[in-house]
Formats: sequence, C-alpha cells, structure tokens
Amino acid sequence: MNGFLAPAIGDQLDALLPFLIVAGGGLLVMLVDALFRTKRKDHLSLLTLIVLLLSVLAQLRSGFGDERVLLSGMLTVTDFSRFFDFLFVGCAVLTTVFAGSAFDRGGRQRPEFFPLLLFAVLGMMVLASASDLLSVFLGLETMSLAVYVLAGGVRGDVRSSEAGFKYLLMGSFASAFLLMGMALLYGFAGGTAFSDIGRALAAGPGERGLAALAGGLILVGFGFKVAMVPFHMWTPDVYDGAPAYVTGFMATAVKAAGFAILTRFVLLMQPHLAFTWYPLLVGLAVVTMSVGNLVALAQNGIKRMLAWSSIAHAGYLLLGVVTLISPAHGNSGQMMLGREVGEAAGSALLFYLLGYSLMNLAAFGVIGALSKGGREADEIERYAGLSRRKPLAAAVLAIAMLSLAGIPPMVGFMSKFYLFSAVVRAGLVPLAIIGVINSLLSVYYYLRILVVMYMKKPEEGGYDDADTVAVSAAAVLAGLILLLGVMPEGVHRAAQEIFRQITF
Repeated sequence: MNGFLAPAIGDQLDALLPFLIVAGGGLLVMLVDALFRTKRKDHLSLLTLIVLLLSVLAQLRSGFGDERVLLSGMLTVTDFSRFFDFLFVGCAVLTTVFAGSAFDRGGRQRPEFFPLLLFAVLGMMVLASASDLLSVFLGLETMSLAVYVLAGGVRGDVRSSEAGFKYLLMGSFASAFLLMGMALLYGFAGGTAFSDIGRALAAGPGERGLAALAGGLILVGFGFKVAMVPFHMWTPDVYDGAPAYVTGFMATAVKAAGFAILTRFVLLMQPHLAFTWYPLLVGLAVVTMSVGNLVALAQNGIKRMLAWSSIAHAGYLLLGVVTLISPAHGNSGQMMLGREVGEAAGSALLFYLLGYSLMNLAAFGVIGALSKGGREADEIERYAGLSRRKPLAAAVLAIAMLSLAGIPPMVGFMSKFYLFSAVVRAGLVPLAIIGVINSLLSVYYYLRILVVMYMKKPEEGGYDDADTVAVSAAAVLAGLILLLGVMPEGVHRAAQEIFRQITF
C-alpha cells in the first residue's frame, strides 16, 4: 500500500510546490523583517524576488501538458492555470522592482508591502486553479484582502487611505453577492465541486431558474474584480488614490485573475445556461467598452484616464468570453458551438491578457518613476516636454500608449486583431464593429499623451526627475511590446495549445 501511496503523494507535493513556496515565502519575509530591523528594506525586496523566481522554477519542474487534480479536487493544475501563474509572478516581479524604486525615492519604506504582494499572488494562483466553489472563495478573498491593504496602506497619505477604504467597502458588497450565489448553486447541485455543478446542469431542466439566479449573483462578484460596468465605480477612485506601483499590479494581475476564473466559470455554465449568459454578457461587453472609452476622453489625470481605459479593455476582453459561449454557424445552418472558434477566442483572450499586462505595467512603471516624495506624476499637462527632459521615459510611455491604442506594430494591435478576428469567425460581426469603433475612440486620449510629451514646450513645475531602475525595467517591457507586436505567432500558437486542453 505504501508503495502505491508514495508516488501519488510525491505527485501532489510536486504540483503543490509553487503554492507552498509563495505561501512560505510570504511568512519568511515577515519573519526576516521582524528579525532584521534596518531602515532600508532592500533585503526584503531581494528575498521577495528570490521567492518568486523559485516558484517559477517549481512550475517549470512540474512539467507541462498534464492535468493534476489536487487536494481531493479542490484545485486542478493545467497549462491554463500555469499560464496565469507565470503571468501573476511576472507582474509581481516588476511590481517589486517599481515599488523598491519608489521607496528609495520617497524615503518611506513599507516592509509590509512584500509579504502582502506574495499573499496576493498566492490567492491569484489558487483562483486560477480552483475547481471547487470553496477554493474559488478562498483564493478570491486571499487576493482581495492583500490588495485592499496594498492600495490603502501608505501611512499618512489620505488619498491612499480613501482608496483602500472604498475598495474594501465595495469589495465586501461584491463578496456578499458572490457568497449568496455560491450558496444557491450549492443548493442546486448538492455539492460545491465544479464536477458536481456540471453533472447537475447536464442532468436535465430541474431547477434551472435557481442555477441562473446563482450564476447571475456570482457574475456580480467576478464583474467587480474585472471592473465590468455597472460594477466598475470603484476603479477610477482606487486606481487614482493607490500608489502607481500598486495600481499597475491591480490593473494587470488582479484583472487577469478575475478573467481566469470568469472564463472557467462561463465554460462550466455553458451550454446549459447559454440562453441567459450569452445575451447578458453581450450587453455588458458593449456597455463596458463604450462607457470606459467615453469617460476616458474627459480625464485630465493620467491615472484616472488609464483607470477608465482599463474598464474599456475589460469590455474588449468580455468580447472574447462572449465568443466562447456564442453559437457558431455551421454549414448546415444550425446553431452549434464550434470548437475551432472557441479555441481561437480562448487563445486571443490569453494573448490579449499578456499584451495588456505588458502595456499597463510599462505605463504605470514610468508614472511611478516620475513620482517623487509622495507626489504622484498624475497631471497630463505637466508631462509637457518630457521627451526633451527624459527621452527614455517619454519613449517608453509613448510605446505603451500607442500599443494600448492598437497602433501597429505593437502587441496591442495584434491582441485586438486576434480578438476581433475570433469574434468575426463566430459570426458576431456587429460586436466586432462596435469593438473597432470603440478602439478608434480610444486613439484620441492615448495620443493626447504623446502630443503633450513631444509637441509642447517644457514648463516650470513639469516632471523632470525619473528613477533610472524603474525606467530601465519599463524599457524592457517596451521592448517586449514591440517584439510581440512584430513576432506574435509563437506566443499565439502556445496560447492555442493551452486552450485546447479545456473541454467545451
């Protein structure tokens, strides 16, 4: 018996190792901070980077292409979850670099930042691998509680405290909706595992109304995390009030975690509840991208502009989710979900999330690099003449803005190309047209930043000091934005292979 159990236990530990490293690393960072009371916290930053690197190595060691069911079905590790784990860790590494630079410039160290960042990543990893409602809730709350404190934990900063309080208050309401939906879904399925829910939905009509109501309530909780209209109102205030390095992490990793679980949950509920989910998500996608872009046009602060921009991008990403559950027209004229269309939409979704993360991290990295002494580099007009004072910072920010606008040859253009192509292949041409129109609207407020930086003369009081380390890290991201824009095929093919594992 022991001979049979040993390989199984070893397999479980092997797959759980990335989670254990991040969780243990968070505890270790707290312990080291308590034992070594120094004014500077460079050792905590370095230790955090080492923990994140070790988690990547553990992921690589566990292998690819196989599916691991862990903890009696609470977690399921696949290439889909591994993709997101790498994305979360990458965002955390860059956030650690940007934060360390901000601490050095501002002179205010935040030792609690580093363990909170690791615990947020742990929650995201659990969320991406969750295959039970209980693990979904645990992952979501672990991530959320850490991010609440990251957003509002800058001592003496009223705007940061306000951001954290608003995020906590509204996040609590969203969690209440989520829990109520989970309770109803448990009542419908008689279990919390995704497999139990899938069997209950496939068994027959039954209490489909109860399942539809439960799904709607759960959608509120997920919609809050991805900044979907009408659950988006926290986004501008929180993004604006939180430090730039935290805002960049929230705009990328938190949004990616939300879309990871939203995508899996939508596929779980489809096709049994597609008749309610499909029209609902279509309407939410159109409203989200339209509201985000229209309000962004009127913003004078770059962080609020990028906040509304992130709402618009959530709408674009929702188009990919909609395409996953849309009926595709076959040759027979009958409505059916084409696996090929689903794979195209899924791979476009993954590629878009990767490109979006690179663009936003680069943009917020430059904003953080220009901030000094607790003063955020937020006013767009004070970027006037930045190309003459800090040419590298201006060039990186320009590349990020052009890519967000979808201008070739940037990764943002290819992301939208793959996404809109999948939407068209699914026969949803009107949605693709609305997406393109919204993308054209966004060009105005993105290019406005370039006009200010390159075509206006420097003025007194402009941002003229930038951290070299942060700008250099953002420049690496700018290089990746250009590289993936010119040569996207390898990553896109890998995204297709990842999504082929998912059962439609």
